[in-house]
Amino acid sequence: MANPSVVVLGGGLSGVAAAYTLARAGRTDVTIIERGAGLGGLAGSFEKEGRFYPLGYHHILHRDRTLLFFLDLIGALPDVRWRKIRMFFRHNRGLFDLGSPGGFLRFPMPLSDKLRFVRLMLRAFNKSDWSDWHDRSAVDLIDAWGGPGVRRMIFEPLTRLKFDLPCEDVSGAWLGARLHFREGSAALGYIPRANWTKVLCDGVTRLVEKAGVRVCLRASVTKLHARDDRLCEAELADGRRVGGDLFVSTIPTEIYCGLRPDDATPDLAGIRYTALISVVCATRQRVEPDFYWMNLPSLDRAACGVFLLSSLNPTIGAPGDACVNFVTHVQRRDRPFFLQGDDELMAGYLTDFREIFGFELTPFWTNVARVPMYSPIFFRGYRNPPVRSATFRNLYFAGNYRTFPSIASTGTALASGLEAGEAMLADAGGRTDLPACVSRFRVRRWPKG
Repeated sequence: MANPSVVVLGGGLSGVAAAYTLARAGRTDVTIIERGAGLGGLAGSFEKEGRFYPLGYHHILHRDRTLLFFLDLIGALPDVRWRKIRMFFRHNRGLFDLGSPGGFLRFPMPLSDKLRFVRLMLRAFNKSDWSDWHDRSAVDLIDAWGGPGVRRMIFEPLTRLKFDLPCEDVSGAWLGARLHFREGSAALGYIPRANWTKVLCDGVTRLVEKAGVRVCLRASVTKLHARDDRLCEAELADGRRVGGDLFVSTIPTEIYCGLRPDDATPDLAGIRYTALISVVCATRQRVEPDFYWMNLPSLDRAACGVFLLSSLNPTIGAPGDACVNFVTHVQRRDRPFFLQGDDELMAGYLTDFREIFGFELTPFWTNVARVPMYSPIFFRGYRNPPVRSATFRNLYFAGNYRTFPSIASTGTALASGLEAGEAMLADAGGRTDLPACVSRFRVRRWPKG
């Protein structure tokens, strides 16, 4: 086929990156089908009083080369500023900044375990390839490099917050990669006087539209029709059918497998997702002490974490506003906590806030976002499904379920889309320069906050 038609299922960042890769390489018949009102998926935004806010906490990692490349591509990278943040770990009513020498020394853990914790972090930072840990658990990693005391004090609560699983059931490769990136130890990026995820989503939307990609919004796929060993049409909720020669699925695997339960691609059907509740609210009260990220590992709180978004980006709201984000990971979307009403949910978060900070939070607006399928559960033995379907010859996969063991970030979603587009082009005898451009990309200047 000289110019095959391509249908991309899902308009999150992985779908946008796949579509752009194909269009940039000369594929002129590419369509994105997205059920939302805009492109970007989990990087989406909402508007309050003429300003845009992220659905939940997002920050730019200085080691996220794919994201930085795309920010440069859309002309936004010169606007990025960097700020060193404070990350708190709450333990027995105390707040500890484990990234600072003083906070780490005050943390109530034996000195011998503190030294083991430092050893664990140093070894993880110096290791970039975690393939030899794919079948081992987080217990194996922490106990070997840090010790059982470190695991019980710090990591057991954190893996239960993230996946509602003990360390024994969580992938050692995932935890090692997470520690390798040292997310809270380096300066994080933002764009002043803007919500940077909206800047990114608007920019990549312009990229694909300028490249000639058709975008079909507010369109839910209800059926995927196949002929022999090839997909042929996506049927939408309104009855329309979108045909294609090639398909890229970036939708959650649970949804895709519901549409095509006959797909026997290895490691696809076993993927399960955590759900996420993210409540963003604004107040004119002063929140002290200043922090960006606070883990609440006591397991008896409504929130798993609290983020002060205005600490990273002081210009995200109106002058004088503090922007607070409560986040809870829920293992399954059918859990009662995920299904409770907004008022009941907010009451729990306000109780958390009062007990932590000692005063009542009085927000003047609140936005509640529920994400039924947020992050794959990276259990011990997790494997990325292959980029090509084992059942349908013309189907490719992209999404955060294919980025293991890297942390699920904005850049890994984009990178997954690039990989799917590259594979599709290679199978047709074509090529793309995008992966090489990303690997060569370097930031020429690092503006400070």
